[in-house]
Amino acid sequence: MSLTGSTMPEEEVVLITQAPSEAWFEGFIVRPNGKVLATRLDKPELYTFQADDPDAVPELICTFPDCNSLINICAIPGYDDDYFILCSTADLEVVTHKDAWLWRVSFDQKDENAPPKTTRVTSVPDEGYCLGVKAVTDRIVLLPDGRTQCIWHMDTQTGKKTIFAKDRSMERHGEKDGYWGINRLQIVGDFVYFTNSGGGLLCRLPVEFDTSNAEVGIRVTGPPQMVADNLPRHLDGLAVSPDQSHAYVASHIDGRLHQVQIDPATGKGTTLVIRESLDSPTGVNLAPHPDDPNKLKLYIVCCGEIEVAWMPREDNPWEAIRDINSAVTVTVTQEVVETSG
Repeated sequence: MSLTGSTMPEEEVVLITQAPSEAWFEGFIVRPNGKVLATRLDKPELYTFQADDPDAVPELICTFPDCNSLINICAIPGYDDDYFILCSTADLEVVTHKDAWLWRVSFDQKDENAPPKTTRVTSVPDEGYCLGVKAVTDRIVLLPDGRTQCIWHMDTQTGKKTIFAKDRSMERHGEKDGYWGINRLQIVGDFVYFTNSGGGLLCRLPVEFDTSNAEVGIRVTGPPQMVADNLPRHLDGLAVSPDQSHAYVASHIDGRLHQVQIDPATGKGTTLVIRESLDSPTGVNLAPHPDDPNKLKLYIVCCGEIEVAWMPREDNPWEAIRDINSAVTVTVTQEVVETSG
């Protein structure tokens, strides 16, 4: 479907499978074979399932040692089926963590039944709380830190972490004790897009890639640009289309999915709500549609019943099924959108 102007589209939202009511998923990615990898924030567990099979029951494929939380996951550029996973020992009630590590997970594309290879890459010096990870190369990653209110640049070979960017647009807004400023980021074209959870902002940072210097990989070329400043607080998840014509963000408190239509000439965005009453959406991801290469499919992972004192809840239509625990699975809704390119 085409999303234009202020027209409310008629999306098809499908509950593919039901997660344990106590599960908390923040990171997920769609592999080239169409299977989803999902990281569980409240346990050190990585799950997989076939997103296009409504009867698929997700399976636990590995548990990571020396941690209790898998924070997020990202693909590694230049590799067909390799991923970085950020993990730590976390206390979600008081929003702290320690002993953060970066792991690498590799799959054998020639053998679907082979278990993934897991490699501990490096410890992550982290005095704040990074809720995302995005690989620039197989050596360099960017880490958005909502507590320290900056983006870190880290060399995975040396473990060296330096400030990549720090700006007022990344700072916490509202209450002084608010937890999050910058929350998620995506690298698309010559920009790093990022959200500010407390401020309800979507911004982008102009960058350039340096293939001649493996220790650098990427550098900032200008100040952050405001794309949209009228989004709700408590943003979680960010997906940007490859042509940068639109982006998607969700609020895990009010359960709304927002589309931001981006003017390619100015970078300014127009926002509209395209779906309401989702149950704690915490991650969104755009992937090629398996049946039509000219379309993208938008996946949304929802967490269900999360009970921590600092996270308020609102009633929604999913309340009646939130406590069903028939299998160890992941809750996903899906929307199909057309790219404008």
